[in-house]
Amino acid sequence: MLTKLSSKLAQYSTGLSFLLFFAGAANGIRERWLHHTTDGSIHLLAIAVAFAVLISLSTYLYGYRDFGRGFGYLWMGVLFSVLSFTEIAFDHLIDSLHDLDVTDILIMASTGVNCFKVLTERICSSPTYESMFLATEECLFLLGFLSGTTGTMHFGNMLTIIAAVTIHLMAFHMKSSSSLLSAFCLCFLGSVYFFPASDVNFNPYILSAFVVHLSFESLVDIYFSRLSLLETWKKFIFQGRCIHRLQILAVLVLEILFYGFSTQLIKEPDLPVYRLPLFVFLSVPWVWFHFMFIVTCWGFVGKLEECSNVLKARGELSDNSMSDVMASKGLRHFCLVSQIVSLYTLLSTFLVIASAWQETNPVFIGMLLIILPVELLIYDILTKLGKSVGGTAVGYAVVAPAHKYSPTGDVIFLAENAFQAVNTKAMELIGIVSRFFSSHMIHNFGTDFSTSGISADYIEKKITSFFEQRVLPGLHYDTYILYYSGHVTINGDWALTEGRTLSFESILKWWRNTNAATGARLLLFLDTAHSDKWVDNIWKVENDFVAIQTGKLTATFDTEQGNTFPLGELTKLWDDFNTTSAKPENYWDKNSMKVKPVYGVSREWCCFKFHEPTVKDIAQHVEQNFPRFIKPITRFSPICHATQTCSACLTGLQMAAVD
Repeated sequence: MLTKLSSKLAQYSTGLSFLLFFAGAANGIRERWLHHTTDGSIHLLAIAVAFAVLISLSTYLYGYRDFGRGFGYLWMGVLFSVLSFTEIAFDHLIDSLHDLDVTDILIMASTGVNCFKVLTERICSSPTYESMFLATEECLFLLGFLSGTTGTMHFGNMLTIIAAVTIHLMAFHMKSSSSLLSAFCLCFLGSVYFFPASDVNFNPYILSAFVVHLSFESLVDIYFSRLSLLETWKKFIFQGRCIHRLQILAVLVLEILFYGFSTQLIKEPDLPVYRLPLFVFLSVPWVWFHFMFIVTCWGFVGKLEECSNVLKARGELSDNSMSDVMASKGLRHFCLVSQIVSLYTLLSTFLVIASAWQETNPVFIGMLLIILPVELLIYDILTKLGKSVGGTAVGYAVVAPAHKYSPTGDVIFLAENAFQAVNTKAMELIGIVSRFFSSHMIHNFGTDFSTSGISADYIEKKITSFFEQRVLPGLHYDTYILYYSGHVTINGDWALTEGRTLSFESILKWWRNTNAATGARLLLFLDTAHSDKWVDNIWKVENDFVAIQTGKLTATFDTEQGNTFPLGELTKLWDDFNTTSAKPENYWDKNSMKVKPVYGVSREWCCFKFHEPTVKDIAQHVEQNFPRFIKPITRFSPICHATQTCSACLTGLQMAAVD
């Protein structure tokens, strides 16, 4: 009932908003006709508007509602532009209500009704959201508004400010944390500096109504939209290679244009002596960091293309799948390091703006209002992906199918058919583990399968080599998963050939030799009979992030038959639990469960956090991704500390703006 009521209310509000707007526009055109009787363009405009309204109504009534509505939005943009910029428009800020005429009141009332309609839809119903850069109505609004300024002398200036508004709308749709700060700068600099510098007479009431009408829906959707980060950026992520490259080239062109207009400060008649040398001095880091910025963006979209290709090949476009693929590709670390580059790029831009400030140059002001949201948007997505995408993981599995043992660890020989059955189950386990690694994008170091036992030297060599695995040279994995299913002794130690065993302490020693200072974590998954004994003492482990997942028999032990541990039950349960999204409430109360999962962690496990880039990591990243002349930047050791401070300050400002 509430949904139907809100739908009806939204329809009536839309109709009332259009009615008030066109009534105000008609009155405005009539007023301009009376004041400009010698201006023939007003007659042409009146005829064009009449035809536009007629076409919109006819197409709407004959069933072409989308076309009629779109055509109406286009002409609304044209009328907003005409009513905002005319010779009789106001050239002052809002002083009092006495400055308002009937046209202003009607247009502002139309905007207020439209805002009420948007809020009603968001509060009383659940509109469907999707990833987009710009809505069709916004594009038509902006196109119509730009068309209305084509006959003026200030078309170039208006083109820059409309481009700035367009990019800010994109930032709203992308739910950028810094979009509100950037929008405030747009409103302040536009009203105080841009329009006075352009020497344009404008009506502040109607222009403000246009901005609110255009941006209110995307602005409130920053709060109301429940799309996740990856869902919001899905459209950008799955764009084609050529589109991504063209977007980077467009950013490069905008940066060059911005710097070109910044150099026009030499035309300032009263330029202080120190400003030109200061500008030249600050231009060096600007060029340096922006070159790194473009290379970083190029590499970033390349990473996204790798992820999208994997997702398309797998046919899975869910949020979790996207996150898993991005984590496996090392996107988190790439974003964290690239975030530092983008932050220094922003700082260099602010310094150039301060040194080249030209309050009488509207194109310079317009270009900085274009560049700022672009750089802030890229910094925002790098920061958010660095925080939300998980870490990298690598797995190694060892399967030794000999599961018919006495409590003392001595072998009980099996019949041939029983031996074949055990081997068949072991091969099934290998398939389950390999599929689990693949589905969760865990890099598979390999799987060892042996029916004749595993030697101590061989397993030591393999496990130490596994612990030494790195995503890139010098960059460790965040999680190492070691799987074992095979013969163990009564205390849980792995039973090897020649009567030797492998204890938990030995594995921990190898782990500390290779990853003690990395902050990585180790997960042992043991589908064996007595490995729950290892869990009892794991809490005593200090200064390491280690966890053990194993199981305990729920069936009664038969001394005559030996250890009847159900091979593979725990592995199947583990795979089902981690791949099934909807689980029943009594999931762990199944009577058919032969194994009870047992889990234990070390003392420091709860303090684990993903690796943060260090100076060494930054130097390595620059070494691998940038030309040689960029590499001296890595000699500045305080870069990480300064970056963390600046990033914390910027994040605080973003959160304050959102609140």
